[in-house]
Amino acid sequence: MPTLSLANATDLANGIPQTWNKAVNLQADRDSIMGKLTGPDGSRAPFWDKEDLTKVPGDRINFVGWQRLIGKVTTGTSTLQGSEEDAQVWTDVVTVSHRRHATAIDKFALKVTLGASIARLGQLMADWFARRTDDDMIDQILNTDTIQSIYGGGKSSRANVGAGDTLDLLEFKRLRTAAWRFGVKEWQMSRVGRMNFPVYGCMLSEVDYYNLTQDDNFRQDVRLAAERGAGNPILSGKVDMVDGVILYPWAQVSPGDGMYGTFLRPEARLAADITSSATAVTAGPTTAITNVDYWQYFPDTGARTILIDSEQMTYTGTAGSNPGDRSLTVVRGAGGSTAAAHTAGALITFRNISKVLLFGMGAGCRAWAQRMERTGQVYDYGKEIGVGVDWIYGVKGTERNDGTLANCLSLEVWSPNPSTV
Repeated sequence: MPTLSLANATDLANGIPQTWNKAVNLQADRDSIMGKLTGPDGSRAPFWDKEDLTKVPGDRINFVGWQRLIGKVTTGTSTLQGSEEDAQVWTDVVTVSHRRHATAIDKFALKVTLGASIARLGQLMADWFARRTDDDMIDQILNTDTIQSIYGGGKSSRANVGAGDTLDLLEFKRLRTAAWRFGVKEWQMSRVGRMNFPVYGCMLSEVDYYNLTQDDNFRQDVRLAAERGAGNPILSGKVDMVDGVILYPWAQVSPGDGMYGTFLRPEARLAADITSSATAVTAGPTTAITNVDYWQYFPDTGARTILIDSEQMTYTGTAGSNPGDRSLTVVRGAGGSTAAAHTAGALITFRNISKVLLFGMGAGCRAWAQRMERTGQVYDYGKEIGVGVDWIYGVKGTERNDGTLANCLSLEVWSPNPSTV
């Protein structure tokens, strides 16, 4: 009989973390929007990655770039020495922090093998991590850094944006033109005839994507410009570029877990019926999932008004500051609306306001001191196992010397839900 050389449990245990870590990181990078748009520090990619494994939580990782030269020319016999232009170097500093997430399983309650459970949890963790890193960057750019913003309908502020100020072709062209005038650096160049034209990227909600593609002017332009056939955007419903801007629709609609919205378009669902005089609004499903912040996409600063059915409500506290607290204290009947009773499941929006993010080269930076790694917990003689991940990183938008973001621009528009979904 031949003798087989078999791997034992220790061999497998030693091998799983390394393979698991790489697989989960690769899947998360593949599934995220940032993963498709990220390149090394200094590249033409919209978002830059830099890794320094010598750093620890609290350390800083620097991203360095160069401003354009704008000095006068020296002519004739004038001396050039002493008239040189100083090269303007900018530095964006990203502070990395230690972050963790985990899920606990009871292996005796599962009807699958432990190895299969860990593999499946790896897939779930990769999906979660892809969404988490996308959220981190967009939240940083839109809500933490100082971004230049314009408003739908030519309005002067978010508070003045209202019904009718939706994303249409004219608004989209205005956003692209504003990017030119703000000096947003193009991500790519497109050559048409003898001229080069800048190409940008744009992240927008599924509702704003719908509003744009349903605009009559937009549809007429597509009819006139597109070739006939099954690939025509009018027939396929897929539009990936408008006016030199590549579109990235971003939808995060709940698959039954009660979490809705994105930082582009905050949404939630009413967890329980409320009367016309109630001052507490609870978000999420009837039965909440542990440690979930169902208000996480709603802002904590600036003018803060939510909309349920046709009633506006203002709030001054921090939305979702405690994941275990799903209740938000509100003032009823704001903005001239009438306080009314609302039923569980009603859609909650940020007064139907959403943001369209146009970006160019090097719009944001991600710094890593440690990629995502598997962690685990075993206790009570192995009856329960916790499978988690930890990583050390930080994100930051690329800033000008005046502290505003250099290569992205936000358009805030009216974004009503087009259906009862």
